[in-house]
Formats: sequence, structure tokens, C-alpha cells
Amino acid sequence: MVSARTWMERDRRTETAAAALHIHPNTLAHRLRRFGALADRDLTSTGALAEVWLAIQAAGALGLPD
Repeated sequence: MVSARTWMERDRRTETAAAALHIHPNTLAHRLRRFGALADRDLTSTGALAEVWLAIQAAGALGLPD
């Protein structure tokens, strides 16, 4: 979830998010595909992206671990 949150916090800029995570952009892309598969959400869809963003924000507000 950290990779997805970092990517979304940086307006879905893969290069910037990868640099913040200290990983290669291809690694981030793989993690995002895996996250999408596990969450059963297509992160290229605006609706799914909004759902994931709201869920991540709610988890943070509740103090749940990444």
C-alpha cells in the first residue's frame, strides 16, 4: 500500500514516486500492477483510483498500519 499511496500523493508521477521510494520506475510499475490485482481494482480507471485513494485516506485517518 505504501507504493500506491506514494504514487498517488505524487499525482501518479511514476518517476517522482519511484525516486521517493528509492526504487526503479519499473519496480514501481510492477508493484502497482500487483497492488491492483490484489485489490481487484484497475488503477487506470478513474473510479477505481478514487476508491483506492479514499480507502488509503480512511486507513490513515483510522491509524491503520501501511
